[in-house]
Amino acid sequence: MSTQSEQASSFSSIKERWEPRIERFRRGWDRYTRHKMGVIGLAIMVMYILWALFPSVFAPHRTEWQAYIGYTNGYMPSDAVLPHPPAFGDPFFAPLGTNEAGQGVFTLIVYATKDALYIGFAAGLLSSLVGVPLGLISGFYGDTWIDEAIQRIVDVMYGMPFLPFLIVLVAIRGISTTNIILGIAITSWLNNCILIRGETLSLKERAYVESAQVAGASDTRIVFRHIMPNVVPLAFVYLAQDAAAAIIAQASLAYLGLADFTKISWGTMIESVKAHNMIYSAPWWLIPPGLAITALAAAFYFIGFSIEDVVNPQD
Repeated sequence: MSTQSEQASSFSSIKERWEPRIERFRRGWDRYTRHKMGVIGLAIMVMYILWALFPSVFAPHRTEWQAYIGYTNGYMPSDAVLPHPPAFGDPFFAPLGTNEAGQGVFTLIVYATKDALYIGFAAGLLSSLVGVPLGLISGFYGDTWIDEAIQRIVDVMYGMPFLPFLIVLVAIRGISTTNIILGIAITSWLNNCILIRGETLSLKERAYVESAQVAGASDTRIVFRHIMPNVVPLAFVYLAQDAAAAIIAQASLAYLGLADFTKISWGTMIESVKAHNMIYSAPWWLIPPGLAITALAAAFYFIGFSIEDVVNPQD
C-alpha cells in the first residue's frame, strides 16, 4: 500500500509540475494557429521534412535513374545508350521533366531537400550557439569592458560584406558543405548577439533578478538560470531567420560555382541550367528548384514571424 501511495504521490507531483507548462504550450499553440502564415509555413516545413526523411517514397525514381532515347513502357532496351535530351512532360514518369543527363527534375528536388534542411538548421543552430551566449554576457555586463569588447567585435564583423566574405572563406578552406555552414554561421551570429543583448539589458532590471543577486546567486547562475530561459524563445525566432538566410546563401554560392557538386542541391541544379546555357529554353528545369528555395526560406520566415508574436505578443 505504501508503494502505491508513493507512486501516486510521485505521479501527482509530476502532474503538478508539468500542468502549467502544458497549459502555456496550449495557449501558445492557439495563438500561433491564428496566423495563417505560420500555419502555411509549418505545413510547408512538414512536407519538406517528410521529403528529407523518406525521399524514395515521394520521388518517382532514384537519383541514378536516367531517361534514355528508346524507353518503352518503362523499360530501357539494350540499344538505348544515349540519355534523352532535356524535355518537359511525362514521357518517362518525370512530372517536372528531365535535365541534360536524363534525370527527373522532381526526383532531384526531393532528394536535395535533406541537404537544404541540414544546411539551414546547422547554420541557424551554430549562429544561435555563438550569438545567444555572447548577447547574454554582453547585456548582463552592460557598460563594462566586457560589453565594449564584444560590441567592438560585432562592429568589425558588420563591416565585412556577407557574400564576398563567404566566397573568400570557401575559396581558401575548400568547397564543402561543412565550410559553407561555418562561413554562414560566422557572419550570421551578429544580429542574434545584438538583439539578445538588448533583451538581457531589460531583463536584468527585473525584480526576480535583483532578488537573486541579493540572495547571493553567482553571475553565471543568474545569467543561465534566470535570464536565459526568458530569451530562448526569442532566440528561436532568429534561428528561423538565420536558417532561411543560410539556404539562400548556399544557393547563391552554388550558382557562382562554389558548392559541393558531389551532392545534389537546388543551387547546383540552377547552376547546371546556367552551365548548359538553357536558362530560357528549359524553364521546367530552372523554375522548380528556384521555387523550392523560395518556399523553404518563406516557411522559415513565416514560422519565425508567428513564433515572435507568441513569445512577444503585441495585443
